Amino acid sequence: MKIAAIDIGSNALRLIIKDSGQPDFMHSLDSLRDGEYYERVPLKSGMDVFAAGNILPSTKIKLTLALHHFAAVMQQHGVEQYRAVATSAYRDAHNGQEVISMASRDCGLRVEIIPGEEEARLTRLSFTPQHGWKDDHFLFVDVGGGSTEVSVMRQGLLLYGHSFQVGSMRYLCGNQSPEQEQMLDSAVSDISRSYAPLHYIATGGCVKFMSKYLEKQNNSQVATGSGRTIIVSQMESVYADLQTKTVSQIVEHYNLPEERADILTPACSIFLRIARGLCAETITVPAIGVRNGILAELYQQSGEIAGN
Repeated sequence: MKIAAIDIGSNALRLIIKDSGQPDFMHSLDSLRDGEYYERVPLKSGMDVFAAGNILPSTKIKLTLALHHFAAVMQQHGVEQYRAVATSAYRDAHNGQEVISMASRDCGLRVEIIPGEEEARLTRLSFTPQHGWKDDHFLFVDVGGGSTEVSVMRQGLLLYGHSFQVGSMRYLCGNQSPEQEQMLDSAVSDISRSYAPLHYIATGGCVKFMSKYLEKQNNSQVATGSGRTIIVSQMESVYADLQTKTVSQIVEHYNLPEERADILTPACSIFLRIARGLCAETITVPAIGVRNGILAELYQQSGEIAGN
């Protein structure tokens, strides 16, 4: 059975279509096989919201066209189950619900705006601890354009969870709240005292790029069953270099499209401020995210339906 996930984030919207009949489905959520599909459309809704408070008409048109396209692709692939979600930018926009409702009606898809807690839950859902980590504490940090989701888990139980209005696009728009930063710093400090030792698990496009970049540069990572391990001191060195470069220089030097290059520096700053608060020497970067969690849940639901 074909299942699909649509993730409408502050920076881009993504569609992934997977075949739930694959025997190793849960171990291949971030890869594609024949007949499966992935597409990413840069939209930067967050730039509208964090600068002006609303989704602008031009962005609403682009969103609607992209969702029309996604709906057609899903129909072509014979998708039977899907979930489509919108996150931080649409939570914060004064007209977020109106835009999503109108786009949903126009393209015939069910799209929901989810709270930060649900965003964090979906991100954690497809994570599998490596052997020997089962009884440990895990700090999950997902940095997006408009929010940073922080949660602590142990043995499948949620011990702490909060969504902070700290994000890479907020920095770009000069919309970042010092109060929210202080709240994040305080929470990290409390987590470090209460749950140490713990594993720092980071997700988001920027930290995934950083893990791949460091791997190519100096083979600084160790691949594990839970992802790749970034050495924090080496990420600090790259961040120091990013701070000396303009966006165009980052595009050229790091071989990134501009719509990703502009958020790389502020996103790194958030991941690193949390690492400093934890006194963490490493960051584990697994291949998980909102769309992976959606797929994992749909896969489980499809099995339950088949069982009945």
